[in-house]
Amino acid sequence: MSQAALDRYLALSAEVARHNQAYHELDAPLIPDAEYDALVRELRALEAEHPEWAEGQAALGGATPAQAVGGAPSTAFVQVSHPTPMTSLDNVFSDEELGEWREKLTRALNLPADHDDLTFTGEIKIDGLSVNLYYKDGSLQWAATRGNGVTGEMVTAQVATVPGIPTRLEGLKGELEVRGEVYMSRADFAAFNAQAEELGTPLLKNPRNGAAGALRQKDPEVTRSRNLKAIFYALGKRDGVPAQTQGEVLAWLSAQGFPVSPYTRTLHGLAEAEAYHAEMTAQRQAFEFDADGTVLKLDPLRLQEEAGFTSRAPRWAIAYKFPVEEVETVLESISINVGRTGKLAPLAHLQPRLIEGSTVSKATLHNEDYIAGLDLRVGDTVVVRKSGGVIPQIMRVVVEKRPQEAAPYEFPTTCPECGEPAVRHEDDANTYCVNPACPAQGYRLIQYFVSRGAMDIQGIGEKLIAQLLHTGLVQDAADLYSLTAEQLAGLERGGEKKAQNILAQLSASKTQPLWRLVNALGLPHVGERNAQVLARNFGSLDALMNATAEQIEAVPGLGKIIGASVAVALKEEGTVRLLTKLRAAGIDPQGEAEARGEQLRGLNFVLTGTLGRPRDAIKAQLEAAGGRVTGSVTGKTSYLVAGEEAGSKLTRAQELGVKVLDEAGLADLLAEKGVTTEPA
Repeated sequence: MSQAALDRYLALSAEVARHNQAYHELDAPLIPDAEYDALVRELRALEAEHPEWAEGQAALGGATPAQAVGGAPSTAFVQVSHPTPMTSLDNVFSDEELGEWREKLTRALNLPADHDDLTFTGEIKIDGLSVNLYYKDGSLQWAATRGNGVTGEMVTAQVATVPGIPTRLEGLKGELEVRGEVYMSRADFAAFNAQAEELGTPLLKNPRNGAAGALRQKDPEVTRSRNLKAIFYALGKRDGVPAQTQGEVLAWLSAQGFPVSPYTRTLHGLAEAEAYHAEMTAQRQAFEFDADGTVLKLDPLRLQEEAGFTSRAPRWAIAYKFPVEEVETVLESISINVGRTGKLAPLAHLQPRLIEGSTVSKATLHNEDYIAGLDLRVGDTVVVRKSGGVIPQIMRVVVEKRPQEAAPYEFPTTCPECGEPAVRHEDDANTYCVNPACPAQGYRLIQYFVSRGAMDIQGIGEKLIAQLLHTGLVQDAADLYSLTAEQLAGLERGGEKKAQNILAQLSASKTQPLWRLVNALGLPHVGERNAQVLARNFGSLDALMNATAEQIEAVPGLGKIIGASVAVALKEEGTVRLLTKLRAAGIDPQGEAEARGEQLRGLNFVLTGTLGRPRDAIKAQLEAAGGRVTGSVTGKTSYLVAGEEAGSKLTRAQELGVKVLDEAGLADLLAEKGVTTEPA
């Protein structure tokens, strides 16, 4: 026995255990999946050479870090035991390793080594959080996370916010466990981080981090705000389910209304399995969710039972991991942008490189601590990948390629726009310009005020805002309402027609709902969702202005930090002055009533393709009339509203016999139901 090998094994065990806890229990992975997989493979290789080391750890009361399933369930939630254990999956990384797995499977089934008549189902390995739904006599009893595979955290109220989860399965007797993955879509992940960057709140590291963190929120309304989705793919206990194959399990789940993956396929033999993985690897950028591979499962359930399990994973299933595309490039410079809240936001400028189908030349650096943690220096060679397949992220520095003259980056202590002092906030590690007259903040506050998610004033773009500020025609957003046609027409690239269009937009914006004005103020920690919550709960601008921090904090989904910051911001001199001017201009909206119509009650809609109206507007109209809009086509979908270039959702609707409407058909349906007006 080599002492060096034993030392490496012990050190590696401790490192993998640390990463297991960070990923499964803290929802804060420390390294990319590919690096973690490499550590686990090395650890398992050492255990294969020296099984006595693993046996020694097991004798002390548990699996080794390489064999562990999930992580310890959090004591912050009620713990629940799974009727049947939730296992993990073993991984392969090449066609050769897939062939080796097939050979092990044939041995477990007592088949000849060259037997290639097995049927598999191919599925996508979604990178989310595994959940188990437990039904008794068709009624949902609880929902739980995987936890350590035996015991999980009860998150029933949180899972109930995810669309497409039935609470009642008619005609079913006995016990049933339905298993799947809760995830945050790439689009919602990108939107969340874009808003968080603007508000100066913490960013999510990746979509899985967003889903896991949301599902472990004590307040289900916070979970709901993340727009989580789910895909279901397996059963534990399955009393009364008439299925003989994995394919039939998926068909049964879909018929009950559970969302299932549109990428599932039946595969005959190893060659089709390899081709399926290659096809999904090529399509991975089109997925709405983050995924790190495919999953191949033996299709007949009878053969699954015959093959059985190892200590941590089924022998009849394997995860075939996607290759992680990382590229090296050079950090050419770091610039600092000043946001509407005064936050100094560093941006990396990189030598352009092609990553997963698009050219990357910039990456967000978040704050001073982020730069220091990577020890980034201008001139460094860095490794870049796309977080969630969408957002460029610098993963690490290639230190051995660092130029000798590269110096540590010094974060600015003054605002690059106005030269006034910049102050670091210890509570969020961000640095802010504290000059209320900073021109960059004024510019971006007006830009945000007129944006689509705020007052939605079209025709006032970046160049026009810059002109208005430069000429002194406006100093803040309220001054926009004092502009005249002559002033606008006299600007560069102005003109009478353009001036009249802008004035019409400004006039129309005076009747926007209260939540849009609240959002337009640029309050800390307030975006569209929180603005709607505030407007709905306080009902008028006066009530909100007079609210205490405790009253705002008490609103479900907000909490102490948001309550305190909003209360302070609403009483700041600049906010009070702006609102006084806006009211003088005729803007004093009231909150919207919470009452919803009944015309579409019980109808479920899915929207897909390119539509003539914004999806948000169509969704708002349907929901205002009592309908429900979800993201996945299931057996319980009433109508699919399909525009041009409708894709897999249209195919799925046709397979399930769901009625498909174009926009004219939707208009006819709404007229038939008595829905005649669109929401503001």
